[in-house]
Amino acid sequence: MRRAASWRTRGLAAAGALATALAAACGGEEAGRPDLVLVTIDSLRADRLGAYGYARPTSPRIDALAAEGVVFSQAWATSSWTKPSVTSLFTSRLPSEHGAVAFDRHLDAALPTLAELLRDAGYRTAGVSGNFVHVSKRSGLARGFEHWRAVSVPAGRARGDAIFVEGEGERTIRAAAPDGARLNREVRERLSQLGEGPLFLYVHYMEPHPGFRPPARHRRGLVSDAADGAGVSSERIVDLAAGRASADAEERRRLGELYDAEIATVDEALGELLDWLAEVRPDRERVVVVVADHGEELGDRGGWFHGLTLHREVLGIPLVIWDSRGRSGPERRQEPVDLLDVTTTLLALAGVPPAPGMRGRDLLASGVPLPERPLVAELHPDPPFESHVGTREQRLAYQAWPWKAIVAAEGDPWVFRVDRDPEERARLATDASDVPPAFLASLERLRGHFLVGAPETPAEALDPQTLEGLRELGYVR
Repeated sequence: MRRAASWRTRGLAAAGALATALAAACGGEEAGRPDLVLVTIDSLRADRLGAYGYARPTSPRIDALAAEGVVFSQAWATSSWTKPSVTSLFTSRLPSEHGAVAFDRHLDAALPTLAELLRDAGYRTAGVSGNFVHVSKRSGLARGFEHWRAVSVPAGRARGDAIFVEGEGERTIRAAAPDGARLNREVRERLSQLGEGPLFLYVHYMEPHPGFRPPARHRRGLVSDAADGAGVSSERIVDLAAGRASADAEERRRLGELYDAEIATVDEALGELLDWLAEVRPDRERVVVVVADHGEELGDRGGWFHGLTLHREVLGIPLVIWDSRGRSGPERRQEPVDLLDVTTTLLALAGVPPAPGMRGRDLLASGVPLPERPLVAELHPDPPFESHVGTREQRLAYQAWPWKAIVAAEGDPWVFRVDRDPEERARLATDASDVPPAFLASLERLRGHFLVGAPETPAEALDPQTLEGLRELGYVR
């Protein structure tokens, strides 16, 4: 409690002083402060978007934003599953620092979030999450939002059916994730309750998280058997990941096509959201950030699902920043960046200083080169997940361009030179003559810190509703 109080004393004082200074300098609290819209698309690989070179028409609206904005070609997640990655997104801290590393471990209560800092600096804050299991009040990720909804729908019905909202008349039901259109309706309701002032809006879409059930209009042109109408359940994909089933070439193709159609579905929902915001807040300048929490294995290296490995297919995510004021872009940036940089960039756009201990950089700072920073991703033990899906042999990934290493719980690290081997196929021996000794030394120091630096957040019992959600999303039996 003393840690939390200490942070709040410093954070509230700084935010209050900043808000006062902004109001005085700009002739009012709103002047010069854009609306900030942060969109996370669950399980979205960067390499399945047109803006990142994909040939199939999965993402026209994201591609349009990218054509006018800043595209980061080498953006990394801090983990390969949702809770640790989104918590890093909200706190600009690594998973081993924020503590939300397992189903039963949540955000350290002493750490400030992006929404808290923006709220305390005068922003109106609203968040709507379709990931009702991991991005929720229970996880600590609703802190700082004046209006928050983690939304689910009854499993076995249409994904746009009547909703069940976290904390409001919940029942232990088999709950499923809502589709993007349903989530947009919830956003419209939440924003109707906000007053004037600069807005911070967070939206977490669930397509293309398994299972894959795209509507017919998005199957056409992307799925070979579009008239079939059948999707694929998360249970089937997890059975493939766990080795309880195998997929032939035809099924692998079909699963990839369904994944593409799911992307087209969420791309349409994102476009509808942005069109609506432009209509209802026409006089507001706006910055939109589109990112993913992690990618997805689609038969890469024989693997499926996510949360098991730390290769490019699960860590390589899109990051697009679009500014209605035209102050950034069009530009394609090659520097390696990660989720830690998103919070600090949004804070800079709002004129709010980062909290002590935040690791991210301001990606849009003008006139100065982006400071280099090694990138880290983590996977921690989670017995319920590993007993159902598979053992997490890979625990730590470390990249200092152009070198990347993946560390298992035991044994030598896997080293790759990603400028020459972006798919991470050619594993190098650690004693290879061209692997820099300084890189290996830094890796060993990081590995030692990671192995002894267990998160301090206490484990909490999983409630029945969370367990039902975990089952529907495929994480547990």
